[in-house]
Amino acid sequence: MILLGGLVLRAEDKPAPARTVFVVSGLECGSCVYMVQNQLSHTAGVTAVEVIQGVEGYARVDYDPKLVSEHQIAQAVREAPGLHGTPYIATLKLRIPDYAPNAARVKALFEPWKPAVAMEVWDEKQGELIVYFAEMKKDSSGAFPRGWSLAQLSKGLKSLGLNFEIRAPEGF
Repeated sequence: MILLGGLVLRAEDKPAPARTVFVVSGLECGSCVYMVQNQLSHTAGVTAVEVIQGVEGYARVDYDPKLVSEHQIAQAVREAPGLHGTPYIATLKLRIPDYAPNAARVKALFEPWKPAVAMEVWDEKQGELIVYFAEMKKDSSGAFPRGWSLAQLSKGLKSLGLNFEIRAPEGF
């Protein structure tokens, strides 16, 4: 416990960071991994990041969702200097149990978010989806808008009696 000018801060008052694993396309070499990891490490609200390269690249990001949205993190990946002529693109792989019988309702949930994100069904029976983030444009102050967040998805799915999980490689 720390006392600062009458303000008491306790470790338990600080919320635990959120952790999300993004799929990152365009990682062709170790230098690409470094560029994305460095870009994310310098993104406000990101507290830890690990990027791995393989058949698919992944970025495990710990962050404060009050300070940065998943869409802003995906934009930060896109903003990393591309070394091989194409931008790095972050997406999310989700699994929604009971997706198949609720497919129309889940698709309808994504409709109002279309300017910000697009959803692709990867495996309907398994309920596996891919979320693509639209490129964000800076506002007049030079800042990116907040964009779409997993909190919106969580709230929307909860209203349908559904939930989701982020798909990630075993042990990552």
